[in-house]
Amino acid sequence: MFERMRHVLTIIATARPSMAFVIAVTILLLFVVLAMSAYLLILRAALRQRLRYRARRAELYRPGIELVLMEEPYELVLAALRPRRWGDGDIVQEVMFESIRYLKGPPYETLRRAAMELGFVAVNLSHLYSRDLHRRGHAIERLGLLRAETAIPRLFELILVDRMDLKLVALRALAAIGDPSVLPRFMSLTDRLPPALLPSAAALMIEFGDPGRNAARELLTLRKAEFPTASIPTLLALLAQEWEDS
Repeated sequence: MFERMRHVLTIIATARPSMAFVIAVTILLLFVVLAMSAYLLILRAALRQRLRYRARRAELYRPGIELVLMEEPYELVLAALRPRRWGDGDIVQEVMFESIRYLKGPPYETLRRAAMELGFVAVNLSHLYSRDLHRRGHAIERLGLLRAETAIPRLFELILVDRMDLKLVALRALAAIGDPSVLPRFMSLTDRLPPALLPSAAALMIEFGDPGRNAARELLTLRKAEFPTASIPTLLALLAQEWEDS
C-alpha cells in the first residue's frame, strides 16, 4: 500500500501523470462535487421543513397572546402558552417575545409572569454560557426584556469578554432591567469600552431615569475627547429632551 502511495506521489511530483490517473482523479472530483451538491440540497430541504414545522407549532400558541391582550384570566393565558411537546419551549418563547418587547402595563406583566413560571428565565440564564453566539445573544436580549435581575452579574462578565455586537446587546439588557444600583458599576465599566461604544452607553444610562442622566453627563464630561464628534450633539439633545420630559 505504501509503495502505491509513493508511486502516486512520485507521478505527481514529476508532473507526468498517466491518462488513467487523470481519469481517476476527475471521477473522484466529480463524485465529491455531486456528494456536496446532494448534501446541500438535503440540508436546504431539512431547513425548509424545520421552518414550516416551527411556523405550524407557533400558530398553536398565538391565541395565548390574544388572551393576554383581552386581559383574560391568568390561568387561561398560562395554559394556552404552556409547551405541549418536547422542543416547543423555544417556539413558545419566540411567540411571547415577539409581543413582550412592545407591551407595557398589565399585558407586559402577565407575559413576564408567565415566562418566569414556565421556567424561561432559568433556561436563558443557562444559555448565557452557550458557545453558540446566536443563542447567547437571544438569551441576553430576552433576560433584559424580562428584567431578570439574576442575570446582572453574568451580563457584566459578558460585556468584558464578549464580541463587540454582544457587548452592546448586554448593555441594552442592563438598561432594560433598569436597576439603578448597577449604575456605579455600569459607569466604571465604561473605562474598558472602546470609544465607538461610549455614545450608546451614555444613551442607555439615560434609561435609568434621573440617576442615569447624571451619570451620562458625568461620562460625557470625563471622556468628551474620546466620544465620536458627530455623536455629541445628538447625545446633548437627548439629555435635554429627557430633562424636559422629567
